[in-house]
Amino acid sequence: MTNNELSRQVAGISQLSLAAALDQSVDCVKVIGLDGAVTYVNPNGLCAMEIDTPSDVLGKRWDTLWPEEGRPHIASGFATAQAGGVSRFRAHCPTAKGNSRWWDVSVSALRDDTGKLISYLAVSRDVTDAELSRQVLETATRELHHRLRNTYTMISSLIRGFARGDAHNDAFAGQMAERLIAMGRAQALFTSLEVPCSLVELIDALVLPFGSAFCPVATDKVRDMPIARALADTIALVVGELAVNSSKHGAIAHGGAITLSSEDQDGDIVITWHEVSNRPVQATSRDGGQGLNLINRIVRLREGAIDLDWQPDGLTARLRFKGGVAA
Repeated sequence: MTNNELSRQVAGISQLSLAAALDQSVDCVKVIGLDGAVTYVNPNGLCAMEIDTPSDVLGKRWDTLWPEEGRPHIASGFATAQAGGVSRFRAHCPTAKGNSRWWDVSVSALRDDTGKLISYLAVSRDVTDAELSRQVLETATRELHHRLRNTYTMISSLIRGFARGDAHNDAFAGQMAERLIAMGRAQALFTSLEVPCSLVELIDALVLPFGSAFCPVATDKVRDMPIARALADTIALVVGELAVNSSKHGAIAHGGAITLSSEDQDGDIVITWHEVSNRPVQATSRDGGQGLNLINRIVRLREGAIDLDWQPDGLTARLRFKGGVAA
């Protein structure tokens, strides 16, 4: 249904019924004039914003009720609505009494029967609890990653210390330390739940630590693109599981080569893992094996697809995630 069709349906509802529906909404519903001034606020909106009387906001520019950092969202929302779209954003705005609140906001156009823009509809939902929980989780995640990187560093130091004085073990310890440090760098990419991650940096951090002269690991034609944090986590889990499987049964364990590539196909991310092992493939599944089942479950949860093409000497796995490229 288009905005114009919706507007015509709304026009068929009596003003009394429409006002009653808006008054019952648990969200903060506002009608904003073309000059940016507030012309209507529902009662629950007044309550949510801790506004004593409608006259405190009616006739005032909506953007002036927001902190300076939130006002660009308002201007962008009006522009999107004028173009026929619906703008959505999350921003911080204290109540009239100064209490901190976070809001999920949508801005859309209200048009008359001829399609002429007559005002804007702004709907705000209090998401303070969810936003604070997200911030707590993000802070805890950063602390966990920090501690994990410290653990990698400590283990690297211990390995080097135990191997000191033995030329053979010292070389092995150096290789292991480099892998641990690289894994720590991979963790450092995940510093925020919101900020997109570079696909090139992610793949390099995930697979290059496993490379060696015995089994080179290379990235070929990996197109750099921003990907959302949730998808980055999924890619890390899947590629990590493929690497673990190879370190047990494939090229990393028995020699060979691994190549990764990626491309953007109409907004979908396609990642290809191509592995050739010096030892022929013994089995494509095994009793009690959970690795490939785990990969399939992880990919399905992200509404993705995976194709496993087993060859006598290795595996080609193709991952596709719809709409994976971050805006």
